Amino acid sequence: MLRQTLLVIALGSAAIAAVTPWPSVHAQSGQALVFAERACLDYGVTPHTAPFESCVAGASRAFDRGEPDLAYMQARWTREARDACQSYGVAPDTLGYRQCIARQVEQRMNRTTPIRFVPPPFE
Repeated sequence: MLRQTLLVIALGSAAIAAVTPWPSVHAQSGQALVFAERACLDYGVTPHTAPFESCVAGASRAFDRGEPDLAYMQARWTREARDACQSYGVAPDTLGYRQCIARQVEQRMNRTTPIRFVPPPFE
């Protein structure tokens, strides 16, 4: 009886582990991070700030996927978001400012994200 109980527990645990979604990891290459930092700096995003970190994260993912145009758009959106949040009078280095930046970038991304269709190769 003890063996059957242990077997059921082991199989149940394995089944739960198999269906549990694991968070995806976004590891960027060093080259993508360098290009992303340069793009964000070129668009006037101030280094060592929350918008800069957000800009670099988004742009480096785009560079790693081979989409430099999307990376530069991410940098431009971050600059525009910073300008918008400052015009609203939100104080930098606050949680509200970070949320404002994230919301503004998301709005711009949803508004202008290009959709690309790459047909499968003929064989």
